[in-house]
Amino acid sequence: MALLCLYGSAQVGSLDPSFNALGTNDNGPGFRIDNPSGLPDVYDFGTAMAFTSGGKILVGGYTANDDYFLLVRYTTAGTLDNSFGTGGIVRARSEDGPRGNSARGYGMVLQPDGKIVIAGWNWPGDKDFCVMRFNEDGSFDTDFGTGGKVTTNLGPGNDEARNVAIQNDGKIVVTGFSFNAAGNTDFAVVRYTPDGDLDGSFGSGGIVKTNINSYDIAQGIAIDKTTGTITIAGTSNSSFENTHTGNGDFTLVRYTSGGALDGNFGTGGIATFDIGTGTFDEARSMAVQPDGQLIVGGITKPGGARGNNSDVVVLRVTTDGSLDGNFGTGGKAIANYTGLNSDDDCNSVALQNDGKIVIAGCVDIFPTSNLDKKLGTMLMRFTPAGVLDVNFDGDGKAAANLALTDDDKGLVVAVKSDRIYLAGTSGGPPDLLVAAFKNDNVALPIVLTQFYAQQQTSNVVLQWTTSSEENVAQFVVERSSDGKTFKTIGTVAATGNSTISKSYSFTDQSPLTTSDNYYRLQVRDLNGSFTYSKILIIKFSTAISTNLQVFPNPVTSVLQVQIPGGFTGNTSLQVYDLSGHLVKVNKLTSNGIALNTTIDITRLPAGVYTLKATDGKTSAITRFVKK
Repeated sequence: MALLCLYGSAQVGSLDPSFNALGTNDNGPGFRIDNPSGLPDVYDFGTAMAFTSGGKILVGGYTANDDYFLLVRYTTAGTLDNSFGTGGIVRARSEDGPRGNSARGYGMVLQPDGKIVIAGWNWPGDKDFCVMRFNEDGSFDTDFGTGGKVTTNLGPGNDEARNVAIQNDGKIVVTGFSFNAAGNTDFAVVRYTPDGDLDGSFGSGGIVKTNINSYDIAQGIAIDKTTGTITIAGTSNSSFENTHTGNGDFTLVRYTSGGALDGNFGTGGIATFDIGTGTFDEARSMAVQPDGQLIVGGITKPGGARGNNSDVVVLRVTTDGSLDGNFGTGGKAIANYTGLNSDDDCNSVALQNDGKIVIAGCVDIFPTSNLDKKLGTMLMRFTPAGVLDVNFDGDGKAAANLALTDDDKGLVVAVKSDRIYLAGTSGGPPDLLVAAFKNDNVALPIVLTQFYAQQQTSNVVLQWTTSSEENVAQFVVERSSDGKTFKTIGTVAATGNSTISKSYSFTDQSPLTTSDNYYRLQVRDLNGSFTYSKILIIKFSTAISTNLQVFPNPVTSVLQVQIPGGFTGNTSLQVYDLSGHLVKVNKLTSNGIALNTTIDITRLPAGVYTLKATDGKTSAITRFVKK
């Protein structure tokens, strides 16, 4: 735990002095506090963050009092990027004019082509959903909506968009909330075509609204790249959001690609989680693990008491909408910075490549001259098992007050290579805060989502899929007869840089017939560095089993799986514990031919598990033992 981050420290969780290295003591090194509007009475908030293909840091949000969408781009050195907008800054409304045309941006995402989509609200009278799209240089994309802007009125009252995501087909999905005729709020999801029109194939004219409790506020969104299902996370509460009263619950809702509630998730498509008896619980952010499980971050506090000792909450939710009992305590991790009566907020959650979970927020532990307390930015890091990571600043927690004389708030966190970036607001009136903290996360050049092998007559066909690539040069295919000594048998050129799904294949025309075939991929970066995939094993024979096969069994870490022929299309491998809880899912695509793949079960506790393969029509089941 650190209350002040020392610039000279190499400790993970301390400020990185190479970011804004020439800054002064009240504005770096390691952080920046900027006033993008240049006006003294305007408040600046960073609420979203993304990285360009070149590694630049893009922060989205809004300015208050004059109310504009805000985009600011920084170089990795921590300087404003003058090639973006005006001096690195873009401020935009749906219309110029009096404050009656004000707008605020909350969620942001980058398209695969580098274009920027930011969503929030516009206020021509009542608040409406507002989506804007910009080119990479910060200019409006005039091919989207009207001059790069789309405004959608969802109902009789205010409508506020809080987050946005992009489907594989380029459609834009926006979530938030909408006031209904009774004066309460509903979860709201709107889907647009790539050119900004409402998508009539989704819900009712492109719009879906779901009522759960009196006041329902959606904040997080995730889209399954394989099935197209849409999951949103937020809070269902008996009292309005701004009062922080009532018994709010973490709430997740999953929709089919057509906008109907997905009955395979939770109860009728809805899963609610009460963190404590009589508490106000608020889900504020969500991230998706590679296996499809959801990480949801937020707060819990005594109901009806604003500012009364809130704690950080992180949940892990399985793909069927139940809590993952292997995470934290019963699927929940609850933490407090001091362990005493501090007020701890979790506003954002992000995943590292190694599965660790980083949250950003604020904590009121910094003293003032009048013996009051002020807020400082806060980071926590949890292991994949849901406990605080002692390798992060000694106890999994780090905090700093960078404004010195006023409050800091961390509103969004993102992980890139050996840095954790935090954005939010600092000072009074608050200005835009961006900070870079040291990290021990090793950046992999790709995210490899599928890797499997198929025996086809006398050949072995290897197939793999990536969900993202960064500066990848090629895939080197290696084979071994014993799993120890590997030789190169071929290469496949990589796309290089991509943020969308890419598929590859390689055929081994001379597999070993007198021993097992062990295959792995060496993923080479443009700078010569490389990493390895997990190893696949093909037990070559003239006859392939018609049953679901696993080996080794018992297993300690990586389970080899042979799926028999007959499975087609989207296929999932589902692992259940003896209580019948779904604890892990791997997804792949089958073409009717037997294939081999792997499941990493390192994080599962010892015990007996059931493995089920299904494509919705065909199923096969077996059991294995985790040592």
